[in-house]
Amino acid sequence: MKPEIDIIGDGRVGRALAIAFARKWSPVNRIIAPTTGREPVESLIPRPLRTDDVLQGTVILAVRDSQIESVSKTLLTHLRPGCVVLHTSGSRSSDILAPLRESGASVGSMHPLISISDPTSGAGQLATAYFCIEGDEEACRRALELVDVLGGRSFRISPEKKALYHGAAVMSAGHIVALFSESLELLAECGISPDEARDVLAPLVESTAANLRSVVPEAALTGPFARGDRETIEKNLNAIRTSNHPDFAEAYRVLGLRSLDLARKNGVSEDDIQAISAILRSK
Repeated sequence: MKPEIDIIGDGRVGRALAIAFARKWSPVNRIIAPTTGREPVESLIPRPLRTDDVLQGTVILAVRDSQIESVSKTLLTHLRPGCVVLHTSGSRSSDILAPLRESGASVGSMHPLISISDPTSGAGQLATAYFCIEGDEEACRRALELVDVLGGRSFRISPEKKALYHGAAVMSAGHIVALFSESLELLAECGISPDEARDVLAPLVESTAANLRSVVPEAALTGPFARGDRETIEKNLNAIRTSNHPDFAEAYRVLGLRSLDLARKNGVSEDDIQAISAILRSK
């Protein structure tokens, strides 16, 4: 039996989900958004919530984190008993939907652990995504069904670990973008254009990500830290400190200390570890 779905919110995640469900022969009933005049999604025109709207089956809240609580309260008079409400936030747990739980709904969250830059391509990515699921038993069961419909995979955590989970995700994705941006700035100082710099660095990033899919982090570590090359590391650090972006040296230094922990596991000598640690801790 195909799940009956309403989506609240027509941003990138909400639209991607609507497109993906339509492609999987489980079309969405309605897409509810605060404003009118938005582009249709799979023949559905996003519209505001009407006073006579009755929400049943599964309701997916795909709105900004800051809007979840206020939007969920507006749903209180529209939900039928036994309804399942899932939000898609990565950082907020299902506890934010407590008023809906008290009104008879089963609540939870299902966060797609991918970067969605636009709804159309994002809809395709959902089939290869992992979803983080947490919440009430019935809500988690429904979330698992939806992930199966989308073709994705899932894992479950406890609600109190949601912020920690999201912190890990930000470090592995958002911070990589920030580091990539810093690398582009440093290469620009070397006379390399932004477009060329992206082309130069992308294979390095992609090959590292590919290695991380098959081996533990210490085995994927390459470069001067993996070799215990104290001279190269000192030259790197000094060059960044005397560049047009000396503040970038802090990222090199702090992440370098973590790289040393990995290098130790990979057999770099303790003498090299201590010498490099002293270099990184020097101001």
